[in-house]
Amino acid sequence: MPNRINDLDDLAGYSAWIEVVKAYARCQRLLTRELDGVGLSTAQHEVLVAVARDEGLSQKQVAARLLVTKSNVTALLDRLEKSGWVTRTPHPEDARSRCVFLTPAGRRLFKRAVKKHAAVVQLMTQRLRPAELSMLQGVMKTVVADLDMALKTSRR
Repeated sequence: MPNRINDLDDLAGYSAWIEVVKAYARCQRLLTRELDGVGLSTAQHEVLVAVARDEGLSQKQVAARLLVTKSNVTALLDRLEKSGWVTRTPHPEDARSRCVFLTPAGRRLFKRAVKKHAAVVQLMTQRLRPAELSMLQGVMKTVVADLDMALKTSRR
């Protein structure tokens, strides 16, 4: 029998948290493997998804959508631009900003990658009924809101 760590094992939500963490880890491993097949990292794919949703975003807006620092996005965009998948143009109203667009090659790559991403999501959710998916989404929104509040109030 494994040793108990009372502060954790006595928490009502600990077992659920473990299952969420395991699901996330496996999803990331599977998505990483699938995206590797098209030549993208998951971070690069996330940038392409953000830009495909709203072409012309500034680098700062891309960073905000991905919840990462602007310097992280800049490094990712540098690699994506070098590969010919995105282009950055001067912002029409702010000379210090640049807008990000998919190139035709980037659009083709995105279409291939998003099919892989969709297949992973389908695999994860295929046994859940619509009501279960809706409930899961609501629960996770509540969890995210609570975590966001904790992050805002505990800034160091």
